[in-house]
Amino acid sequence: MIKVSDIANYLKKKYIGKNISIKIPATFDNIKKNSVVFLNNKNIKIKTDLDALILIPNGFKTKGSKCSFIEVDNPRLSFGKILRKYFLLKKIKKGIHKSCSIGNNCKIDKSASIGANCVIGDNVSIGANTTINNNIIISDNVIVGDNCYIKSGTTIGDDGFGFVVMKNEPPVKIPQIGSVIIGSNVEVGANSNIARGSIDNTTIEDNVKIDDQVHIAHNCYISKNTIIAAGAVFSGSVKIGKNCWIGLGCSIIQKVVVGENSTIGMGAIVTKNVKKNRTIVGLNSIEIKSLARFKNKVKYGK
Repeated sequence: MIKVSDIANYLKKKYIGKNISIKIPATFDNIKKNSVVFLNNKNIKIKTDLDALILIPNGFKTKGSKCSFIEVDNPRLSFGKILRKYFLLKKIKKGIHKSCSIGNNCKIDKSASIGANCVIGDNVSIGANTTINNNIIISDNVIVGDNCYIKSGTTIGDDGFGFVVMKNEPPVKIPQIGSVIIGSNVEVGANSNIARGSIDNTTIEDNVKIDDQVHIAHNCYISKNTIIAAGAVFSGSVKIGKNCWIGLGCSIIQKVVVGENSTIGMGAIVTKNVKKNRTIVGLNSIEIKSLARFKNKVKYGK
């Protein structure tokens, strides 16, 4: 049985209220008895007196409520830590599933996990505590770092899409002889594809998080701490700076460079370089400040 005091000790915080038992996680909008929830908004009033634990932001006023509380810097982050510590449904089994095909000269750390029906090519390196789910293909010479998580149905290191097109002639395929280098603490979503480089490697740096059904073409370079939402498409040789947010379903044309700390909005089509610290939205990748000026001009004639 988990007690509020156990959670407080784990978070290295003090609790307010009763030391009740916690049985389930829940959402604040659907709070239940003996549950733990989180609340980010300081302006919301708590209208329940259920025996529940609420993670609250610093400075939140708890007066008048009979719930239990733990004050933390980031309630959502602390809630995630509690889920991982106490409520993770499936513990990951270490080792390689018997249905997998493993190539020659591979270096797979003993603490790694490889699920059912995976195909691992020759000379592949997989780091410590990395989890490879089911039905995944990792082609020759790919390097995957430590503490990575690759979801089912993904392919890493297959041929990129490279052809020479001449008038009245069939397209001629250019051999793709590079590979894919993935850093540590990287997540790759289900049914995504990361193509190998044509000559230089396709590179995914540390702490990059990639959602489901993302396509990253040959020779792309994704810098650390970047987050890529579902359905994004990167053409060949795109370079993304560190700490970027790439929105749902956006497309970035080949050889475009996106500067660090930039945000690409949902559905944007990026056809030219983006300077650092910019926010880009819309089909024609308009900078948000320019879009605001345009809207004012249309509305007010200014």
